[in-house]
Amino acid sequence: MKNLHDVWSKRLHSYTIEVQNYLKYIFTGHIAVVLLFALGAAGYAYSDWVQNVPQDFPAAWLLALIFGVMLAYSPPSTLLKEADMVYFLPLESKLDEFLKPALRWSFLSQLYIPIIAFIVSLPMVNALYGLQTSYLVGFPLLLLIIKWWNIQTEFSIRKAFAGNKSWLDRIVRFVLTGAFTYFYVDEVILLAAVFLLAMIGYGKWAQNRSADLPFPYEHFVRLEENRMLRFYQFANYFTDVPQIKGKIKPRRWLNWVYKIIGTQPKDAHYYLVWRTFICSDELFYLWVRLTLLTMAGAWLIPFPIAAAIFAAALAFATAIQLWQGLNQTQHFRMDNLFPLSDFTRGQAVWKLIGILQLIQSLLAAAVLLFKEAYGTAGIVFAIILGVSLATTTFAKNKKQQ
Repeated sequence: MKNLHDVWSKRLHSYTIEVQNYLKYIFTGHIAVVLLFALGAAGYAYSDWVQNVPQDFPAAWLLALIFGVMLAYSPPSTLLKEADMVYFLPLESKLDEFLKPALRWSFLSQLYIPIIAFIVSLPMVNALYGLQTSYLVGFPLLLLIIKWWNIQTEFSIRKAFAGNKSWLDRIVRFVLTGAFTYFYVDEVILLAAVFLLAMIGYGKWAQNRSADLPFPYEHFVRLEENRMLRFYQFANYFTDVPQIKGKIKPRRWLNWVYKIIGTQPKDAHYYLVWRTFICSDELFYLWVRLTLLTMAGAWLIPFPIAAAIFAAALAFATAIQLWQGLNQTQHFRMDNLFPLSDFTRGQAVWKLIGILQLIQSLLAAAVLLFKEAYGTAGIVFAIILGVSLATTTFAKNKKQQ
């Protein structure tokens, strides 16, 4: 490589290819259908709410909170690796050739979230304040500037203190950004300008504080590793990720479940699959997360048919992923030491998933009963249980063939 700028270009290219390889497994056909129904239902409910929004609704406070969080959370994406702590050390005087494009990439890669929030806020702002030129043109431009300021300031603070005061810095930037948003939306331009000047001053102080200090390679490498780990953990819900190693936790607060299981030899597989599910972070949180999404969909989706399709899609995703996770593991299992057949394990997994999905269907139905949607509650209950049992039964029969 001729310089560090070329190193960044090659690393960004490799990173983009790797992310794209996982995204094609994440955004598959059935996920697209789920997202389509979820976004359609959310959009319909939002438009209906906007038409009847009360005039005293605190929209300025809500936008201040939303944009304050979105803009203040601006971790730099440097794509640094552990080996860089050694190989980049002699080139620290030229490190800006790598870091400047990294900060620009951080800005561009995080920009879509505040843009989407701004577009979504337009109907609400129009209903309460009217769409003035200052909001349509001035506010999005200021959002871009403030986002860039947040990226630069968080980077400077992390460099100055090696990450030790990053959360305090985020709180300060959240307060400044949120206050500016509130007063700008509420058309108190003078106070908005005061907080804008305060942001400029704080950013200058952070840059001066970090100037001429040695670059804390270890902190930024760990920050990048944690960022990639979160992406791999998300992608691992849809496909196998070699970089992820499953974590095991005893979860002693669920030990009472094992007492319900029988102690006969025929119950050995049933005990083992329950223990695998409860102790495995991947499987346990997969079920918890999809169950919470099902409950959220039951609460937010106003159309019974859309709610049923959404619940069916998540029930299928839950059942098939639990089946694969409990049957197709590459690791050594304790039942390999005992004369226990795959048939009995398949029966145990089928029974376990049936119980878990019964709980999921009951929770989703309870949410709908709370909304007094009694007919939809019965439909969703039957759909979740039926789709789950049909999925696992088909998978079990296919495995036995």
